Amino acid sequence: MKPLSKNDLPAFMERFDDIRGGELVSLEILSPTTFKITLTAQDKNRAFDWVNMTFELHGVDDTKLLDDKALQAVDMQEGGNIVFTDEGIEVGFGSQEYLSSPLHLCAQTLKYEESSFTL
Repeated sequence: MKPLSKNDLPAFMERFDDIRGGELVSLEILSPTTFKITLTAQDKNRAFDWVNMTFELHGVDDTKLLDDKALQAVDMQEGGNIVFTDEGIEVGFGSQEYLSSPLHLCAQTLKYEESSFTL
């Protein structure tokens, strides 16, 4: 897993086109303050091939969660949003706005990992 920093964020979001058109695959609660989210996204660096992406969020203190059955129903046409604030890193999926996102979390650290696309 690689940490995602504020400086790396613009290039990351451009590379994955703000996660537009992706699909949420799973949400795991690893501890009360640690969550793992797996999704698919298109990668500009790989000729827009699909990749699996895993986000691991630590120090989570604000959430709006969905169960696994509802994840695939989230419309990802608007993509996702990641914003560094004074309170932490706000991460949302399904909207460009954090509070409007059907799934969102605010964490102190965010790491990600890419892997080959699998169903």
